[in-house]
Amino acid sequence: MRTFRAIAAIPAAALLLVACGDEETTKPTTLAIGGVTTLVTDTSSGTGTGTDTDDGSTDTVADGPLQIDVLVGTNSGADRIERVKVGNQVTLTITNPNSADSYHVHGYDLEQEVAKGVAAIINFTADEIGRFEVESHITEDVLVVIEVS
Repeated sequence: MRTFRAIAAIPAAALLLVACGDEETTKPTTLAIGGVTTLVTDTSSGTGTGTDTDDGSTDTVADGPLQIDVLVGTNSGADRIERVKVGNQVTLTITNPNSADSYHVHGYDLEQEVAKGVAAIINFTADEIGRFEVESHITEDVLVVIEVS
């Protein structure tokens, strides 16, 4: 009977620990499907992905394949920084719901033009260390910064 009570207490203790969690120390929300890690963006708060910092960037480095989803005007901007480990595969999906656009990943010299509302999908291996801006060639706005270390 004691074993049963001890086992029954484990879920209750876990719930208490979760309830005591502080939003400021929360780990990044990630979703791993088929070996691809996606850092989930909370667009309702206007912050970047991962653990929030004051400038909207993440303070963790993604390990493994990474998908970065950008919706122009919603979760885009020079203050959005995605951190990636060197050698990792990156899939960058950018959608501008308001107009046709042309996107460029600096340092990797990757470019793609798309029609209004169509997603540009840019795949590459993060094999260069540094900070690389992804920008619109139409508006010249920086949409996201990819930091490879």
